[in-house]
Amino acid sequence: MADPNTSAASRTSLRVCLRLADESSFGGPARVRLRSHDGHELPGTPGPDGDFLFNDVLPRDYTIEATAPGFAPVRQKIEIEDHRALTRFLVMSPKPLRAAEPPKPLVEAPLAPERSSWLPPAIDDKVPPVDPDEPCPLHEITAGTGKRMTEFVANLEKFSATERVEHYPVDILGERRAPEVRKFNYVVTVSRTSKGVFLFDEYRNGSVDPGQFPARVATVGMPSIALLFHPLLAPDFNFSCEGLGTLDGHAAWQIHFEQRLDRPGRLLGYSADGKYSSLALKGRAWIDPGTLQVLRMESELVRPPVDLGLTVEDIAISYSPVHFRRLEGQLWLPKVVDLYVERRGRRYYRRHTLSDFQLFTVEATQNIKFAKEAYRFTNETDRDIKGLLTVRPVSGSNERPISLSFTIPASATVLKVVGPGKDIAMPVESIASATFTHEGPPDAVRVDAHLSKESTLDVISGTTP
Repeated sequence: MADPNTSAASRTSLRVCLRLADESSFGGPARVRLRSHDGHELPGTPGPDGDFLFNDVLPRDYTIEATAPGFAPVRQKIEIEDHRALTRFLVMSPKPLRAAEPPKPLVEAPLAPERSSWLPPAIDDKVPPVDPDEPCPLHEITAGTGKRMTEFVANLEKFSATERVEHYPVDILGERRAPEVRKFNYVVTVSRTSKGVFLFDEYRNGSVDPGQFPARVATVGMPSIALLFHPLLAPDFNFSCEGLGTLDGHAAWQIHFEQRLDRPGRLLGYSADGKYSSLALKGRAWIDPGTLQVLRMESELVRPPVDLGLTVEDIAISYSPVHFRRLEGQLWLPKVVDLYVERRGRRYYRRHTLSDFQLFTVEATQNIKFAKEAYRFTNETDRDIKGLLTVRPVSGSNERPISLSFTIPASATVLKVVGPGKDIAMPVESIASATFTHEGPPDAVRVDAHLSKESTLDVISGTTP
């Protein structure tokens, strides 16, 4: 065992990077600890993009332990030697889904009036079942989802899509009549004011004329509803966590939201007969536990504007990741919107389906992922840095270790692709671990691995390759 009085000069810094199965950054709430064999424990300091930092670590053997709600704990042994900087990647895997149970109400709720058969269940009539043993870190979830919304607004300049609108009149018996179908070239632009306020503008076939819609009733603003988690809008709502449930067979946090009575509704409004009324919403959001992206939202009106004749407006939105056409990256956008409306005795159901997305992004801020089966090296300094990458095969493999020496230009990125005939001529399934040493100071080079299998990557700074 190393002497506890070892000087700080012989200590090392460790960066633990949490990743999902597709090697993207882990965005959910997590805790990473470093345990020595004598029981000593060091907590990691959270950094950006699922990273945790440990400074002044004494040379000895440790176990890295990473835990996150909804994910299986990860434990990995590591030997800390007399290095100045070290990086280790851990892959987080979701826990097997348990038979979830609906949460028990604290008090017996009064019987709600029966809803018409053409409407979905009311938000508070029935809470979808959740895992009773999984704690729910509400603050971390809403803060992380707010960060996703901030990135969305910052990165998106404009997107276009093909929109199919199916409009079904609903008769007095709740039966849908034959639909009226329209198709649009749909464009959304995002702008930001000098005060940080963001504005969404929608165009269909180059126009904002509501007469284009079936029944001359326009439904606009649907892409912006998830922005209620944005830090500018989140204070308008009360949030509560129902627990870890499921959506389409995958784990998802269920977050209940409701407009605060002391805050005006700034997200959605209704205009008719020359009058305008802001709409107070309540509903439920399903949020991915690994990325904190919104997967689905359902909402209804807290107080329908009866003076405008509107008595029902229920909305359900399903979101999907949309990939860049030219670059390896993605944004989450609405894919299907279901709308149920009743106004002055007239009812209709409407479905918007979006496809063929084209994204226009702000180049300076977009978060670009890189191709699978590759290592990426980004020089964070203003001078060139020499480095050496050594990739080792799994035990029993016929492959031999591969070493690559290269220079990373100042403020530039170098990519080393894995695979037969590539930079690292080794099948990805044969890789066990890799080590990158470079001559720069700690944190001078940011290193990422994007492989379709779990492996380790150590980064050692301040060493002549």
